[in-house]
Amino acid sequence: MTDATSGMLTPGTLDLFTKKTRDQILATSLILFNQRGFGAVTTASIAEQAGVLEGTLWYHFRSKKDILAAHMELLQTVFAQENTSADSSDAEVIIDGIFRSYDVIWDFRYLLRDDFNTLLKAEDAELATVLAINEFLDGWTEGRMLHAAKHGLLDFGQEDREAVSEIILVLGRYWMDFSHKKYPEAEGSALRYKGISHISTVLKPFLSVEAARLVAAKLLD
Repeated sequence: MTDATSGMLTPGTLDLFTKKTRDQILATSLILFNQRGFGAVTTASIAEQAGVLEGTLWYHFRSKKDILAAHMELLQTVFAQENTSADSSDAEVIIDGIFRSYDVIWDFRYLLRDDFNTLLKAEDAELATVLAINEFLDGWTEGRMLHAAKHGLLDFGQEDREAVSEIILVLGRYWMDFSHKKYPEAEGSALRYKGISHISTVLKPFLSVEAARLVAAKLLD
């Protein structure tokens, strides 16, 4: 399975997976769905990349929809963890939260990028859940901007706030696909860093002096 140095998943998300077979299937399928799209990936290819028999995969997951459901549960767990510090007034925590929102989108981008209206049936419970997740994430990302503005780290009007939030969402959802085609030899970690750099460029005109210092430090991590 792809490791943390590849940048296909951030270290924080990879830490959620154990060495158990079920977790390895989940991690491998998350990477493959991100790379190729949910509709293009077969259970056979997931099993092959995870180093297990397809029958072993079926023991843990009856279908790709079951894997999708497990990914959504995992994403909701990540949301819950991130929201524990959502009300923090600490400047470093707030700035880190903006960049962490990009990481979460990056790691689960297929859920936010793929058109599940065409991939699932209208009666599928998974469709309603994935659409709700997309709506929630839009508000969650904009909420990060509002919170930073409330504590004096960002200074912009409502239209600018919405635009910046949307740019972060677009970079998380689509940057890897675009950049991998433009820079085919680059590793995922380098492309992810480049995406973070683009976010800092977008934020730069609105940052306070303290926020600018924290963003610069973040880029050096």
